[in-house]
Amino acid sequence: MKFSYKRLFPCAAVCAFLMTACSGSKETTVEITEEPMEVSIPDAPDAAIEMIAKQLADGNGGILWKAMPASYQVDLNGIAHLASNKVDPEIYNKSFSLIGRLADVADRQKSFILNTELGGKKPEEQIAQLEAAWPSIIGFVKTISSSPIASVEGLQAFEGQQFFDSTVSSLIEYTADLTSLSEEGNPLQFGTVKLLVSTDDTALLEMTAPDGSIESEAFTKVESRWVPAEMATDWGISMARAKARLESISPEQIAQNKPQLLGILAMVEGILTQIEVAETQEQFDQALQGAMMPLMGLMMMQQGMGGSHSAPAMPSVAPALPADLSAP
Repeated sequence: MKFSYKRLFPCAAVCAFLMTACSGSKETTVEITEEPMEVSIPDAPDAAIEMIAKQLADGNGGILWKAMPASYQVDLNGIAHLASNKVDPEIYNKSFSLIGRLADVADRQKSFILNTELGGKKPEEQIAQLEAAWPSIIGFVKTISSSPIASVEGLQAFEGQQFFDSTVSSLIEYTADLTSLSEEGNPLQFGTVKLLVSTDDTALLEMTAPDGSIESEAFTKVESRWVPAEMATDWGISMARAKARLESISPEQIAQNKPQLLGILAMVEGILTQIEVAETQEQFDQALQGAMMPLMGLMMMQQGMGGSHSAPAMPSVAPALPADLSAP
């Protein structure tokens, strides 16, 4: 597993707008129980990146926000606030409520999900791995569905530092739990950072992972913060596109799509209810199989609509997250 900082810094922006029941000691809602530790980011590029990466490895998601240039922070706060004025509150809030309900139903029917043979019988080893990862899988989803971005009211009051201190820190913790169960290892862990070449506002860094793999990355200094050079080049264009997409949403588009979208949400709610009330493996499999056709119809309906303007997907301002960060 190669450590790549340019994968982690974009993660900060994407996490803020991801549209994706803990057990044990983790809570089902995200709360700040104590003030986050104050950290100061060094001026030297190698020291700055090493400190940020170490803080991430320790589960401090707030460092990602602190590592952003001030103008980037203003942009992301602005996108959240703009989205709150463009999405339909009823559809948006219901959508995230369904995500939380999905996690609740999945947790309740865990045994049936792990042991279903629809799609083929799973090896015992795979079942054991999924069972061990289950609390973190459910916790990851519940953290998103109870976060500030899960409601229009939360978007209206969105404040990046608080979001990253709480929600993103929890997501990092769950991600670390999940990757520890795989052979890939934790992408947030790394060995050393070495400065190869630098000027006042550019730097080339060499990062060595714990497994000895090496990757070099170019960084640019923006408003006293070191960011990946590619990200610095693309940021303004990406933000302009994101804002333009949100600004293009009209009340007429929302009104036109809303009845159909509410119907889709009601369909999903019904499917979850059927799965939730199953009391035997046979009943569960029948309910799951019966849900396939409506879900396929739902996907075709969305394609026919060309996507909804009532609850737009939040824009990605950087390259897509790698599989080891974006999915358990």
